[in-house]
Amino acid sequence: MALARGPMSELDQPPDPLPTEVVDLPAHVTRLVVLGDPHGDLIGLEEVLAREAGPHVAVLSAGDNVGYMDAVISSQLVATLAARRIRSVRGNHEAWSEGGRLFLGPPGAPRQLTPEAQAWCEALPYRLKVQAAALPALRIHVVHSFSDWSYVDAESAVHLADVEQADVVFCGHTHKPAVHIIERGARRPKVKRLDPRSNKGLDVRWTPDARFVVDAGSLGRPTVPRLGPCIERGTYAAFDLVARTFELRSVDKGPRLQALMDAWLARPPAGPDAGAP
Repeated sequence: MALARGPMSELDQPPDPLPTEVVDLPAHVTRLVVLGDPHGDLIGLEEVLAREAGPHVAVLSAGDNVGYMDAVISSQLVATLAARRIRSVRGNHEAWSEGGRLFLGPPGAPRQLTPEAQAWCEALPYRLKVQAAALPALRIHVVHSFSDWSYVDAESAVHLADVEQADVVFCGHTHKPAVHIIERGARRPKVKRLDPRSNKGLDVRWTPDARFVVDAGSLGRPTVPRLGPCIERGTYAAFDLVARTFELRSVDKGPRLQALMDAWLARPPAGPDAGAP
């Protein structure tokens, strides 16, 4: 059965001015992991890397690696990604942190990224095109969102797949993990969503007669419907190239966050006047 295609072939498309890099996955790489917006969350990153280990795994990021956390922690996360050779696309937080000064961070906290982190963020492409030897005919793209940073939802997922001219598009930005299934001729996708509090995860089987937009959510602060950000959880997406299944998964950061809080509360006073009014 032929792969589902958009309305135009790649040869019909005008030149794309958006910076794009190619990621080649050799045949032994059979699992692709895409981090939802990390936003400086080192604990979430460590949890995912511990779970998704091995030479058969390739890890990418959907962007927004910085922000919300201060510049020190954001820079540490960027250094970890760089050291692990985890490639990423540019998110709106990288784009809006001009001169390496975070667009958004905790009040009063450091806002200036290290020179190395700034250079890494400024060099990020808009798009990654993944060429997997395990599924060579499948066009897999990773973007943060649309080029104007508008959100991907049930109303716009078909348009994103059309714009990207891809069979599979991984994205982030919304902080709401979901798989949009675009069946041939459908005007709206079927949507399957993951509650970040779930330990079960969500699996969706790839089929060649549909296109898929996979929103990885957020490693740093995924959104729970009607409740808002859930910082004790984190989400990411994966594509098992052998089982041909998309996965949305969550990690529980609560115990490590509680341990950090307990350690901070147990610190001795800084001086004889500490705690005085």
